[in-house]
Amino acid sequence: MKFLLLYKGDFGSTLRGPELRYHSLATSLINFGNDVYLCGISGDEKGIPYKANFVSVSKLVKLMKIFFDSDVIIIHGGGPFIMLLASIAGFLGKSIILDCYVPHWVELDEIVKKSKSNKLKLLIKSYFNVARSFFGVVFFNAVIVANQRQLDLMRGMMAPFWSTHEFSRIHIIPFGCDEIATNDFQDNSRVLLGKLAGEEFSKSDFLIGWLGGAYGWFDMDAVIEAASKAIKENNHIKLILFGVDNVAKNEIVSKLPDYARANVFFLPWVDFSKRMEYWAGFDISLVWGGEGYENDYASRTRNFDCLTLGLPIIQNKDSEWGVRLDHSGAGKATTLENLPSTLVELSHSPDTVNSMRRAMEKLAAGFYWHKSANKLLEIIPITKMGFIRRLFGFSVFLLVLPAFFVSALFVLISYLIKKAVKR
Repeated sequence: MKFLLLYKGDFGSTLRGPELRYHSLATSLINFGNDVYLCGISGDEKGIPYKANFVSVSKLVKLMKIFFDSDVIIIHGGGPFIMLLASIAGFLGKSIILDCYVPHWVELDEIVKKSKSNKLKLLIKSYFNVARSFFGVVFFNAVIVANQRQLDLMRGMMAPFWSTHEFSRIHIIPFGCDEIATNDFQDNSRVLLGKLAGEEFSKSDFLIGWLGGAYGWFDMDAVIEAASKAIKENNHIKLILFGVDNVAKNEIVSKLPDYARANVFFLPWVDFSKRMEYWAGFDISLVWGGEGYENDYASRTRNFDCLTLGLPIIQNKDSEWGVRLDHSGAGKATTLENLPSTLVELSHSPDTVNSMRRAMEKLAAGFYWHKSANKLLEIIPITKMGFIRRLFGFSVFLLVLPAFFVSALFVLISYLIKKAVKR
């Protein structure tokens, strides 16, 4: 089959969550004998798998040709033009799958709550994302999500129109991990980390890795404060953050107590193909979402790199990974109040950390990328949709669309009133 994987991202040396996912899925699909096109803003040999074809979203004629030449089109995001192409391709009998891996409006709304500017733009983007997801559940062949919470969310959007009859169109396909063993070069990885940080880390140092940058929905201040308290108790604890931009870095540094500043390091994104060589040097990974809806519905993509590494995870409680870590023994889900004592305890307990590593390696076997690709291949034949059913779905969307505008208008007016009152 011919697959088109579309995400408006950069498939280069520093792949982020969605690009990493499509890179790995493309590799597995190609290994299964399929043809794969990756579509994004840009791409090079470091981010595009061998034998995969890349097309830029700016090449509209070429994109349209590939759209209608593909058998299966998987869309993560996409603006009005992409949705128009998907509609036409759907009516022509193509299999269209909405990749609703992390509902974008949840993240956007979390940012709106904390943002001091661009709220209007973010509100518009948020409502467009809701409309796109709704279009997916009523019109596309299938919607794929990361976990049970996201599945329930998408089924909730579908239920008023199709009852439970088409719940089978929503499928869980988790993020995946690679089948590589990296524990053998932990010592060398610490040397690489030291060179990048300008610091020589000793074997007695307890290295905590923050692997995923800093975004508007993370509660970074609280995490840094907790880590600082742990550093005060054990000066061998070192916190190393990857991918934090300069604005966030300056904010974090300004709030660090003096005794902790020498123990917190900010490192840039590293080459995608080399990231494991650095991250294998950590003792544990720290993952912490903000106390909002994003934490409930997040897919915890960085946790899957930890699966590849056999790297124990310490995170806040949630309904998916927190339960998984506690059940498997591959990490700990704790509270913000207990985070400092948890970090200190583990820094003095190498046997406990090693036990977590072994549990993480065992857990990884259920999430290899080829299993994700195989699951995708399994759902395609069972999600066929006839022209009449597709027409009904399209009609439902058009009829409901005015309600989206009314709701968006209400939220916009409420926002403007609140803004005027504050002045």
